[in-house]
Amino acid sequence: APATRWPGFRGTGNSHSKAANLPIEWSAQSNLRWTHELPGYGQSSPVIWDGRVFATSVTGTHKETLHLTCLDLVTGAVLWQKQFGGTQKVEDSGYVSKAPCTPVVDGRALYALFESGDLIALDHQGKQLWKRSLTAEYGDFQGNHGIGASLAQTDDAVIVLIDHGAPGYLLSIDKRTGENRWKLDRPRRVSWSSPLVSRENGRDEIIISSNGVVQGYDAARGEPLWQLSGLERNTVSSPSVTDDLIFIAASDKNSCLALRRGGAGELSDSHVAWRSDSSPSDFSSPLVLDEIVIYINKAGVADALDRRTGSALWSERLGNPCWASPIVADGRVYFFGQRGTTIVARPDRNGLNMIATNDLPTDTRVYGAAVVSGGIVIREGGKLVCIAAD
Repeated sequence: APATRWPGFRGTGNSHSKAANLPIEWSAQSNLRWTHELPGYGQSSPVIWDGRVFATSVTGTHKETLHLTCLDLVTGAVLWQKQFGGTQKVEDSGYVSKAPCTPVVDGRALYALFESGDLIALDHQGKQLWKRSLTAEYGDFQGNHGIGASLAQTDDAVIVLIDHGAPGYLLSIDKRTGENRWKLDRPRRVSWSSPLVSRENGRDEIIISSNGVVQGYDAARGEPLWQLSGLERNTVSSPSVTDDLIFIAASDKNSCLALRRGGAGELSDSHVAWRSDSSPSDFSSPLVLDEIVIYINKAGVADALDRRTGSALWSERLGNPCWASPIVADGRVYFFGQRGTTIVARPDRNGLNMIATNDLPTDTRVYGAAVVSGGIVIREGGKLVCIAAD
């Protein structure tokens, strides 16, 4: 994506940004451009398109009110704020997701999915283009912790993955009409990982890592292309890709692996480039950086592996639990700690090479961030914080 855009979960899906002129150090007294209190609470990451920041949140004892907010990136001023009633109402608690699905944005519209099952498209001025209730159409979402998969997109379609405590589905929805292009039913598979769209052999391919399997689908037709089974506890982290490899993370060490691209049908272990037995990754997705890949566990320990062989290179404690995936931008890596500490570093094969440690303590948690030239927007539960170089 251009340096002025962060269009979805992990940007375009790999946590890399072309952004420049980013801050290295900040505090409550320096390089803090603005903060904005959002209505209610949310666990989604912000998305950005050419100076507009978009965020989702929910309010109510049963998360019955859905909020979409658009802010000016430079000033933090509210450009518009919309709210909708949710279809499926679930009692709010610390164990159930709250606005967890990161939306996607393109040059025409913002597309947002809520745990109520409501999927909403608004243009950049906040006008509703279309709205659907997936729970009204296909049944309530099941499970103790709600859903969590963020949206993905192609040029023409929004990709929705629903894996939950009942049979689920994978949807391709036309951006202009809101109607299904195709729908694939899926067996019961409780998971919160997000799909990734990547170009392969001249076509858009949807890559999914979800509770026991890794799968590839043709994004245009919904045709299953390949599948690797036998994984365990790959339920939260999303895949990362390069031209030749797909990197999978899981809280089961042996399910952290690199898979060769270009497979077909049911894959065997011969298609696995390597498996790691030392680098679990509970929430953060793998970060590929030159010739290394970094996995981070929930305690905040970063493990670097050789990208091609999976050999362990080093292990460093970040000092803060990490739920958010790290981001590469402006020649540096930003590691966002759950309690508000962000480490800036230049990792390589030899070590973390820390540059700065920045503290902005939070009363909630840091769930994600969006990075564009001149600014970093960090998502806390009920707040957005914009960091910018002086």
